[in-house]
Amino acid sequence: MEKSNSRLSWLVAEPLVMSVIGLNALVLVLAGFPSIHTVAGIWLDWIDYICLLFFILEAGIKIRSNGFSSYWEEGWNKFDFVIVLASTPCLLQGLLGYNVEFLSILLVGRFLRFLRIMKFVPNGPKMWAGILRALKASMAVFLTLFVLNLILALGANILFGKLAPEFFGDPMRAAYSLFKVFTVEGWYEIPDTLAQRNISSTTIFLLRGYFMIAVLTGGILGLSLANAVFVDEMTADNNDHLEQMIEELKSELEAARIERERAREEQQNVLKEIRIQLAKLIDPK
Repeated sequence: MEKSNSRLSWLVAEPLVMSVIGLNALVLVLAGFPSIHTVAGIWLDWIDYICLLFFILEAGIKIRSNGFSSYWEEGWNKFDFVIVLASTPCLLQGLLGYNVEFLSILLVGRFLRFLRIMKFVPNGPKMWAGILRALKASMAVFLTLFVLNLILALGANILFGKLAPEFFGDPMRAAYSLFKVFTVEGWYEIPDTLAQRNISSTTIFLLRGYFMIAVLTGGILGLSLANAVFVDEMTADNNDHLEQMIEELKSELEAARIERERAREEQQNVLKEIRIQLAKLIDPK
């Protein structure tokens, strides 16, 4: 079995896997163009199926070589396995001719294969560890922004729901409208559009003031705080490395100081012994 696995080991080599991922990504991109898909759609689909079969074979070789428990211990293997599993409905539709429209949401898995190339990014584990640490640290900020968005959306639904039902007619629409305000991109478009309608100046003032508060609290302060926390946690490992280097330097300096003091004491003892010997030579008594 080991000899068989060694013969197939070239199939799971990183250069070949990256090449197949790149080919699969190119095929999926080309298939998105109607003019190309009309001419070569069948060939593109078959290349896509072959790439999927290769990924299934790759997972099978790794599981057979290392055992499923060892294979499942690595996070990237879990990720690859889930993506391949989510892509298998493509085989039912293409190779077996079954209609899997009811599983069409799972076909999105074929596009998730793009993400597999992130496995080969230099310093990838360090980067992903920083992202996970930053997400955990930013969770409280994101939760606060979500609650703030919900509160402002409910307020906008009550105040402006009848005035602009297309923006604030229900809590979901209002939440989406306020989320666009939080991005600070075109936040003024909604109040300026509503201000052109036949409404009182008091309502216009209230509308613009409400959106200004939403931009200041959620867009400027909230997102800036989330960005600051995220970036700080992303660079925390660099700070830890720098602090470790400083601590090591302090330890080396302290060891050098102790060694210098010890050498000084030994020098003083030697000078003291020389003085004693000189004194004995000068005055033997």
